[in-house]
Amino acid sequence: SGSGEAERGGAEAETAERGPEGRSSLFKRAVQATLFTVRAASDGVSSARKVPLKRRIQTFWLLTWLVGLFLLPLLVLPLCAFLIFATPLSPLVIGYITWLGFIDKSARTGTRKRVLSGAFIWNHIRDYFPMALVKTADIEPNRSYVFGYHPHGVISMGAVINFATFATGFDKKFPGVNVHLLTLASNFYIPLCREWILGMGLCDASKETCHNILKKGKGESIMLAVGGAEESLDSHPGSYKLTLKERKGFVRVALKAGASLVPVMSFGETELWSALPNPDGSRIRYFQQEMKKLLKFTVPFFHGRGVFNYNFGLMPFRRPIHSVVGEPIYIDAPYDISTDEGRDKVDEVHALYIARLKELFEKHKKDYGISSSLVIK
Repeated sequence: SGSGEAERGGAEAETAERGPEGRSSLFKRAVQATLFTVRAASDGVSSARKVPLKRRIQTFWLLTWLVGLFLLPLLVLPLCAFLIFATPLSPLVIGYITWLGFIDKSARTGTRKRVLSGAFIWNHIRDYFPMALVKTADIEPNRSYVFGYHPHGVISMGAVINFATFATGFDKKFPGVNVHLLTLASNFYIPLCREWILGMGLCDASKETCHNILKKGKGESIMLAVGGAEESLDSHPGSYKLTLKERKGFVRVALKAGASLVPVMSFGETELWSALPNPDGSRIRYFQQEMKKLLKFTVPFFHGRGVFNYNFGLMPFRRPIHSVVGEPIYIDAPYDISTDEGRDKVDEVHALYIARLKELFEKHKKDYGISSSLVIK
């Protein structure tokens, strides 16, 4: 365009006016920038060479899992479309999609075998942070339980590794208890991805699913990150702010099924990523709230470390997580929560649950270097 030619002409005239010295100065700056880039890359490679092999392996498997977690759903749908419209495999793909959408009910019944909970990859991911599951009381295997996980963090990493896998020994510390971590129902409509998480015992977080699993008894249990997407927005290092004061749905589910409640406090969950400040009333918070209304989920604007650096990237920081499992609040019989007596019982058990959770936090926070206070909103 004419304006582009004028700009180029002006730049050429300016360079000409500078003469040899000007051109030499520009050349020196370019060389310095190139040398700086090469030196930084060299330092990164040199640092990477000093990292022990086992840590590289831990990083590799965590990166593989996270990339799969976020990118696989974006790749699977176009792949299915290609297979349907451009290959002779279309009957198989259409049949599979029909089966997962209308026939298979395992995401709502918890009947799928946990064939992936013991996979070796979880041991490497456990050691990356590292993670530990801390038992404070026995849990009777002849009952059903509703485990409440706190805090939510960015993606509830501790809930996945400590409760959806056997990497930290849940199956040995609590024999006979089969806990299903619950997540968004939409995750179970994504081909292939659903098979992955079903193989880890995950199920969808609907009321129907909760009752289907809990009514089985004999150790069949569920875990909910009670604070949900709202609580994830308060995930900042050093902060333990829980969205719990008005969250009573998980108590209603437990009482209706006659299931006992187990509080879980995960120290370190909020330390894995740093996030942009988003106080109530800020523009960032407003955007995140609107996103939650539209998509039913939201995420903090977070950052962590890189693959070859320790300062910036999307990988979580290597910071320990200790998920402390508290003493159960035993419920001996189902309650009709639609009656005045039932509603009073919900309030009573909810208040007791919060009190037990506070006790759990205060009792163990010094063990894991936590100096902040627990805030419940």
